Amino acid sequence: MRAAVSLAGGGVRIDELPDPVPGEGEVVCDVVACGVCASDVTEWYVARRLPAVLGHEPTGVVCAVGPGVSGIREGDPVAIHHHVPCGECRRCRRGHETMCERFRATGLDPGGFAQRVRISPELVRELLPLPDRLDPVAATFVEPLACVLRAQDRAGLRPGDSLLVVGAGVNGLLHIAAAHARLVEAVWVREPRGDRLAVAEDWGAKHHGNEQVDVAMVCTPKPSAIAAAAAAVAPGGTLCLYAPPAPGDPPALDGTALFMRELTVTASYSAGPGDMRAALELICAGMVDPMPLVTHRLPLEETGRALDLQRRGEALKAVVLP
Repeated sequence: MRAAVSLAGGGVRIDELPDPVPGEGEVVCDVVACGVCASDVTEWYVARRLPAVLGHEPTGVVCAVGPGVSGIREGDPVAIHHHVPCGECRRCRRGHETMCERFRATGLDPGGFAQRVRISPELVRELLPLPDRLDPVAATFVEPLACVLRAQDRAGLRPGDSLLVVGAGVNGLLHIAAAHARLVEAVWVREPRGDRLAVAEDWGAKHHGNEQVDVAMVCTPKPSAIAAAAAAVAPGGTLCLYAPPAPGDPPALDGTALFMRELTVTASYSAGPGDMRAALELICAGMVDPMPLVTHRLPLEETGRALDLQRRGEALKAVVLP
C-alpha cells in the first residue's frame, strides 16, 4: 500500500509499505478520507515523531477482520479514533482521560495519511459505525468536534453562558457551531483575518468588542491573544487554552488579576471515547454541519500540498482522500 511519510523540515514522500494484516482482536480499514489537523503542521509538536505517517482524523471501511473480533464486519463504514484511555487509573477517574498513560501509548498503525490502517484491539472497541447517508468527509470531523466538546466541558460552558472564541480557523468555527447547538446564549469572536471573521459571523458569532464573557476559548497559540482573552473574561469566568503556545513562549498572564477576579485557567488536550460519540451524534443530527469548512480535497499523492495549504493558512480545512 502507499503511505505519505512526513519528514523533518516539512517534506513528504510517498512510500510503498507492506499491507497491514489483522492479528488477534484487530481489524484493518481502507482509509476513505483523513482531515489535516493544525497539529500535523505544528513543527515543534510533531518534530520528535518524524519521520512518520501522520493523520489522526480518518474515516474508513473495514476491509479485514482478525480472529476474535465480533460485532464488526467487512464493509462496515467507521470513524476511527487514534487513542483510548484505560478508564480505571487515577487520571481517568478524575476526568483526565487524555492524560492516561494508556491513552498516550495507543495509536493507529500507521497514521491516516495511508491507504490502510491497522486497528489494535483496544481501538477496535472504539470504532464508531457510520450511517450510510453520512458523507465520509463529514465524518472526518468527528474527532476535531469531539476535541471541541471536551474543551467546552472542561471550561464549564453551559446553556445561557457567553463565550468568546479567539481565532476563527476550523476549530474556532466548530466551537461556534457547537456552542449554538448547546444553547449558549451569546457567542463572540475575535479574528484578525477579514475573510475568516466574515465566515464566523455567518456562523452566528458576533464580532467582539469589550464585552465580558463567561468563557474565553483561545484557538490560537499566540501568547498575546491568550493574554488579551484573559482580560475579556468576567469575574468568576474561565480561560481555556485550546491551542498550545510554543515551548519557551509563554503567555503573559497577570497573576494578581487572576486572583482578584477569581478566574479559572484550564486547557484541553484531545478527546475521549464519550466525546467521540457525542460529536458523531451532533453531526448525524444535523446540529453541526462541517461540510462548508472543507476548502480542499486532495489525493494521497498530494498530502504534502495538503499540509502546506494548512500550514500557510490557505486552506480552512484540507482533506486527504487516499
